[in-house]
Amino acid sequence: MVPYICWGFCFRHFFLGHLPLFEDAISYADHIRFYTDNLSHGVYPLWDPTWCDGAPNDFFLRRIGDANPLLFLIVLLKWFGVSSSTAYLIFLGVYYFLAGWAFYLIARLLLVDRFFAFMAYVLLLFSSWGSEIFYNYIIIIFLPIIWFFYFLLSFSRKAQRAYFLGICFCAGMIVTTYIPFFFLTIMVVFSFLCALFYWHELSDFLKRSLGFFIKNKVFTILCICFLLISCIPGLLFYKESKSGDFVLPGRHSGADSSSAIAVGLDNVASGDIISHGYFDRILDNHTHLDMGDIYLPYVFFLILLTSTFARAYKLIFFLLFNILAIALITVTSAAGVHRFLYEHVIIFKFIRNIYYFFWLAILPMGILLSVAAFKSLLESIDRSSKKAYWLLYIIACHLIFIFFLRGHQEVLWGAWTAIGISLLYFLLYFFCEKKISYLIGFCMIFLAVFIQSAQVYESLSGNLFRVQKNVEIREHLNVASAPLAKMDIYYSSSLFAILVKYIDPQVLDDYRGHKLMLYDNVVPCEDNTAFLKTLQLAMANNANIAFVPRSESTPGNWVSKQSASLHADNDPITSGKVSVVSFDANTWVLRTHLADNQFLVINDNYNLGWHAFINGHPTRLFRANFSFKGVWVPAGDSKIVLRFSDPKEYIFRFFLIGLFAGTFLYLLVLLKRNRTSNV
Repeated sequence: MVPYICWGFCFRHFFLGHLPLFEDAISYADHIRFYTDNLSHGVYPLWDPTWCDGAPNDFFLRRIGDANPLLFLIVLLKWFGVSSSTAYLIFLGVYYFLAGWAFYLIARLLLVDRFFAFMAYVLLLFSSWGSEIFYNYIIIIFLPIIWFFYFLLSFSRKAQRAYFLGICFCAGMIVTTYIPFFFLTIMVVFSFLCALFYWHELSDFLKRSLGFFIKNKVFTILCICFLLISCIPGLLFYKESKSGDFVLPGRHSGADSSSAIAVGLDNVASGDIISHGYFDRILDNHTHLDMGDIYLPYVFFLILLTSTFARAYKLIFFLLFNILAIALITVTSAAGVHRFLYEHVIIFKFIRNIYYFFWLAILPMGILLSVAAFKSLLESIDRSSKKAYWLLYIIACHLIFIFFLRGHQEVLWGAWTAIGISLLYFLLYFFCEKKISYLIGFCMIFLAVFIQSAQVYESLSGNLFRVQKNVEIREHLNVASAPLAKMDIYYSSSLFAILVKYIDPQVLDDYRGHKLMLYDNVVPCEDNTAFLKTLQLAMANNANIAFVPRSESTPGNWVSKQSASLHADNDPITSGKVSVVSFDANTWVLRTHLADNQFLVINDNYNLGWHAFINGHPTRLFRANFSFKGVWVPAGDSKIVLRFSDPKEYIFRFFLIGLFAGTFLYLLVLLKRNRTSNV
């Protein structure tokens, strides 16, 4: 817990709200807050009215893993009065703590000794993973992956219900996201190399597992059913991604799949591990460290250097080959492995940021490898009859590292301190009793890592403060002269994306400024670029004409009132004709008071999932003005209800949330029983 508290101190500027989130972390924070805010009011948001004038929300729900019971931590904190932003930051911190805890437990299983597990834990904790959670979203994927492997390794040693349920629960969390393909790739490589390096152990594991399944038939079937149910949202989303309801034009460009979430090969290549150049400051220039740059405490490199001639055993080779295999996939432009997989293995058509494999697998496995090598070094020293030679070698390694760093500029004093503490630890190990060196070693390793990392992260925070200030100044100076530009569409309704492409930005922005509009005249239109020019003119003039597709309506729905006003009523709330009774992500409830029949357009994107009711009776919902929703409203007083999707969908989604929450609680009970029985 002490190292984690110190880590929190290093990133206090984020947790205190002095520094904002960056890059993809912003988007994920917004969508998680949107989801949890709605959930806290009993609303499951299948529609997001705030995103590009409305879009199906399942894409973002799949990105965050909506069934994750840990998201209820945010809901709980909000219930106690904590702000949404603070609640999310606490959630991030807890998530990172849980990921680090799982990594410690894995290191304990593989390396046995607490000291080496602790070393692996602090190296991961104070690596650039610590800043990565404020930069992108992969901690959401990393947590269930790292716990999955902990439960898998535990189950391989002792087949118990808690561990098997943990495997299924973590796998379920992973498959509820739309990108479980990182995990699948890591798991396939891991399984193949297990069969290669640990064939006899794997054979025994499969036999024990079969015995467990036979002995616990009902429990096994229930766990498998849980996992199969967990796959349903992802499968439905994949089906929806081929329907054409939504688009992701940037990432889908060049893809050879009809699914909107497929990625073109060029887009993948732009996200490989080499193209980003994140390694250029790994051993120097920590004063100029930026978000996303790779940072590892120098203790990591020192133990690798000093362990060069230590005995290499099976675990080291196993980890090394996992790293090399996954690294070959990440260098898309420098090796042909990824292109082959992209062309022949369908899951690789959906992986965009391929360099995330570094964070999810290469970095944690690299840390485990280095600490395993360090353990082997100490064992080699203990067995050796010529300890003086080992001491001279270790001193030489530190001198070489110092000489190497002297050729770099702006090396922080914390780096020199880390090297000094590392050398002091080895001297202590050689000249003091093992019991003393073992106890003091925890403190020395932690200090060597923390002192350097604290200074590095303080420097990073200073850089971010300067960047933030420069951005604010630049935006302030360019406000008046900024040219009008079309919206950069990442994800939206396919119809809205066409509007953005063809309608003048100023005209479209002015039109979108009116959420509700009343028209007297409705005319048919064709879905082509010529019509979009007519639509732009009508929008610009606020013409009293709404357009509905000729192919989706009948002449009885087309009305022309020659005596009507030339302009549409673009503020019917102020005129008293329309009032909003209630509104949430999935529902509009309106009341109208009209002197004559009129056509109401709600400038929220049309989708086949929306249904309209007037005075409790179903009514026709039109696609109006190319992309929005429209409905004919009768004269007099009426109550209009617009509702997205159907009750069965909401029942299933809430059932899934309850299923995951119940399974999580039962998992905690089983783990508690295991711990009690082992005491």
